[in-house]
Amino acid sequence: MVDINRNKYYGMIHKGVQALLKDRMGFCDDDEYRNYLGITVGKTSCKEMTDEELMDLVKGLRDEGYLTFNKQPGGQGEGNRPTNAQWAKLAALAKDKGWSGLNDARLDAFVERTAGVKKTRWLTRTKISEVILGLERWLGGRHG
Repeated sequence: MVDINRNKYYGMIHKGVQALLKDRMGFCDDDEYRNYLGITVGKTSCKEMTDEELMDLVKGLRDEGYLTFNKQPGGQGEGNRPTNAQWAKLAALAKDKGWSGLNDARLDAFVERTAGVKKTRWLTRTKISEVILGLERWLGGRHG
């Protein structure tokens, strides 16, 4: 069994669920947050969840693109790493394509075809711009 830092997971879940609810509903309050936890996990508080439930919830939020990668070489936006705004834009465009987020295999395939990079998480600031532009064109320029 893996020993996790529960407080870190509480924070990630809070951040991810907040982003998800704001994206889907336009707002997030405590009632909706607890409602989402209840529907998703069957418990209305992270403190009631097992370590496995916490890890599964974080994985789901990451897979859907509501939590960005927590380890990016060079830090977010430093050097040639993409900025948070670029990651957010790419995640939004991927969702508009009907993909599940930044970890979707279809996005990885598009990234490889468009920028010649095997994995989305390995994109540089320049390459992510190429991918964003390619997705915008594919979606018909709906995202300026």
